[in-house]
Amino acid sequence: MKKIICPNCSTIYEVEDDSVNLDTTCPNCKMTFPTFEGKKALERTYKSLSKKGFNYYTHLEFNKSNECYKEVLEINPDDFEILTRYILNLCYLNTFSKTNYDKIIPLFEEREITLDSKNTYLFLAFLKDFVQNVHVYFDKLNKLVIDDNSFINEIYVKSYLETLLSLKEDFIYFDNVYSLLKEDEKNVYLEDNPTFLERYNKYKVLVNESLTKTYNLISKGDFIFDIDNNDDNDNNKIEIKYLSTNNKNKEERLLEDERIITPSKEFKKEMRNLYIICSSLIVIGIILVIVGFAINNDIVKYIAFIPLIILIIYMIYFYKKISK
Repeated sequence: MKKIICPNCSTIYEVEDDSVNLDTTCPNCKMTFPTFEGKKALERTYKSLSKKGFNYYTHLEFNKSNECYKEVLEINPDDFEILTRYILNLCYLNTFSKTNYDKIIPLFEEREITLDSKNTYLFLAFLKDFVQNVHVYFDKLNKLVIDDNSFINEIYVKSYLETLLSLKEDFIYFDNVYSLLKEDEKNVYLEDNPTFLERYNKYKVLVNESLTKTYNLISKGDFIFDIDNNDDNDNNKIEIKYLSTNNKNKEERLLEDERIITPSKEFKKEMRNLYIICSSLIVIGIILVIVGFAINNDIVKYIAFIPLIILIIYMIYFYKKISK
């Protein structure tokens, strides 16, 4: 069976594999059309939604991006690249009172993904972005949720402990998948990203160490916690025990904005600058190439590479800036 889309009402449905040259009738609007037209329409929809999802992502509109990616995955549930983008968007949508790290493993396991050479690279690229996301989570947690070494509100305590448990499971799962990756492609990726494993292991260790520490809540003092496995519903139950020590007499408070990644006016301004600069440099480069060939001047042709070099340098600078 293969999927097609109705050109009239956009209903997606399945037809027999050998029906390419036959007509089909949409089960929703009852319109009859050639099957191959439905196949081409589905390919256009697939590409359009993927592009739109990426555009939303670049503007940090992660919910809108995932609305597009969800439709793409309905068309092809095993598109590994779109799946990793979808999962990363969920991580970017984390808040301090609820993170989505617990959704990662189920999303991977409900699909039949072949770990071929292409998917090996995509998986490692995903892991790199995942580790960066975890880095941002801990960094912002320590700046916004922890004040004077104390959590500012108990609601963030429970979320933090649940996040640690989810991250621990994620790293165990990733370790198992990592052992199944294609060796040649894995080695090439590690050569191109020599610090990847160091950062990955750093945060894996940090998560495990964080599960054995004593913490403090400003209104109740130091606390430790126990984790009980509930076999009935396969959930972890967290029991917090306050020690009546080091009580800091402050009022609990909530953050005005609990999002971890927040689009700012400065970021939007940077994105506008990026589009303007990139477009200008590309246009200048094209003009120089055309002029160089028109007057048959090699010097002008070589000068055309200067805008390209500037563009590459600016893209590297921009990426490093937004990754901080």
